[in-house]
Amino acid sequence: MLKRFKGEFFTVPNILSYVRIILIPFIVWTYFGVEPKYLAALLVALSGLTDLVDGYIARHYNMITSFGKIIDPIADKLTQVTVVACVAFRYKLMFVLVGVLIFKDLFVGVMGLLVLKATDEVEGSRWYGKIATLLFYLVIILLLVIDMSTKTADLLILCCLAGMIVSLVLYTVRYTLILTRTHNKKENIAK
Repeated sequence: MLKRFKGEFFTVPNILSYVRIILIPFIVWTYFGVEPKYLAALLVALSGLTDLVDGYIARHYNMITSFGKIIDPIADKLTQVTVVACVAFRYKLMFVLVGVLIFKDLFVGVMGLLVLKATDEVEGSRWYGKIATLLFYLVIILLLVIDMSTKTADLLILCCLAGMIVSLVLYTVRYTLILTRTHNKKENIAK
């Protein structure tokens, strides 16, 4: 398995994904230990920025790797779940977001593994996943830096939930089509 990723572990985009993972405990520490929450918001923004930069570098400098297609979303999801869990202590609707986020990521992850097994190719993130992630970061940063009413916060959280659900549906459709095509192709070859 590791031979498949030979030479892919220490590319600049993948190192930026590692940086996002390393930032997670610092985000938690600043969220619970520092008032106001600006430092936590700054670290979340930095994490989101490294996500944008690693994608740009990977595409612009032809550094897209199979391992990067795996570690990048893992870093994203670990960061997102951590931040949502932190903010859930302040805004209770975030617990719903935590549940949807975990379900979406597990479901899409399993579907991605099925596609990998069927096609021997790692599927990268799509535009709708990127928009849902951007919406997530914007909402979280707003919730961290602005002291707002629960009603306003709930509205922002519902927008984020809607983005995640749309992303989940679109990924499900995409992966289902790929799996169906691959299955049909294999059946036609077997005939």
